[in-house]
Amino acid sequence: MTSDPTVSVVMPAFNAAEFLDEAVCSILDQTFRDFEFIIIDDGSTDDTAGILQKYAKADSRLRVFSQANEGMIPALNRGCRLARGRYIARMDADDISLPQRIERQVEFLERHPEIGILGTWASRIDGNGCVVGDWCLSPNPKVLKWSHFFHVCVVHPTVLMRREVLEKLNFYRPDAIHAEDRDLWLRASAITDFSNLPEILLKYRVWNKGTSRRLRQEYRETQINLLALFLSEYLKSDVSIEAVARLQGMKLESLEGIRSTAALLERLYDTFLLENTLSSEEHKEISWLAARKLGGFALRALRFSSLESLSLFKRALRLDYRLLSPSAILTGLERRRSWNFAG
Repeated sequence: MTSDPTVSVVMPAFNAAEFLDEAVCSILDQTFRDFEFIIIDDGSTDDTAGILQKYAKADSRLRVFSQANEGMIPALNRGCRLARGRYIARMDADDISLPQRIERQVEFLERHPEIGILGTWASRIDGNGCVVGDWCLSPNPKVLKWSHFFHVCVVHPTVLMRREVLEKLNFYRPDAIHAEDRDLWLRASAITDFSNLPEILLKYRVWNKGTSRRLRQEYRETQINLLALFLSEYLKSDVSIEAVARLQGMKLESLEGIRSTAALLERLYDTFLLENTLSSEEHKEISWLAARKLGGFALRALRFSSLESLSLFKRALRLDYRLLSPSAILTGLERRRSWNFAG
C-alpha cells in the first residue's frame, strides 16, 4: 500500500486544450516530486480529455476525473475533496508553474505552522506567453490581513493551502460564483494567517477567452456583496453595499458618499488596531496604507467642498504624517490631474 503524497495539486479544466500541455508539463517538471495531480475535466468538448489521458498513461501521479459541465466551484470542490495530501496546491489549466514553485512553498509551510495559505508572486502573461506585468503582493501576514478589506491578498492559482484549513471552511462556497477565491480568503482570514513568497513562481495567463477577463464584472459584483457581509460581521453592524463598492474603487459622486466611505475606512482601521498586535513596522505600513486611502478621499472631496477636503486631509495626517512628503504630494497632484482629464 502506497503512502499518501505530501501535496495534492488540484486543477479544473474546461475546453483548455490550447494551453493544457504547458500547464500539465509545468507541474510534472516540478523539482518537488512527492505529489499527486488531480485534474477535473469539467465537461470539455475540445481535445482536453485526449490530452489528459496521454499524460495519465505516462505518469501515475495524474488522477483524471471527468464530469458533466458544472462550473468552476463544483470542479474545485470535487478535486479538493479527493485530495490525499496534507497540502493542496491550486493550478489553472492555462497557467505555468515555475519548476521550484512547490518545493519552495512546502519548505516555507514546514517552517511556519502558523501560515495556512501561502501564495507567491506571479507574472502576468498574454496569450502568446509574453510578460505584461507582475503581481508582487506583501509577504507580511498582518499587512495581508488588513489588505483583505480592499483587494485580493494572494493570487489564487499560486496558493499552497493546508488541507485542514480547507476542511474547516467546508471548501469553496457553492454560491460564491465567479468570486470563489475572494470568498475563501475572507472566511479563511478568521482562522489562519496568509503569506506570499517574494519570488515569481507562476505565470498567470490573461487572455481574451480567460475567465478572469470574460467575467470581470460579475466577479466584481459578487465580491462586493460578499465583502459587505464580511465587514458587517467584522464591525458587528450593518455595512451598506454602496459604501463597500466605493471602498473598492467605485466612483465617488457625492460629498455624502465620500463622508460615509471615509467613516467606514476609519472604523475598519480603529477596529483592526484593537484586535491585532502589530510590530512597529507593521503598524507603520498599515497606517500608511490607510492614510493614503483617506488622503485620496480628501482629494476627491475638493470637487465639492474645500473645507471638507481639508478636514479629511487632517484626519489622514493623524494616521500618517508622511502624506506631507514631497513624493506623496506629487502623487496626489498627478491623481487629481488625471481625474480632471477623465471627468
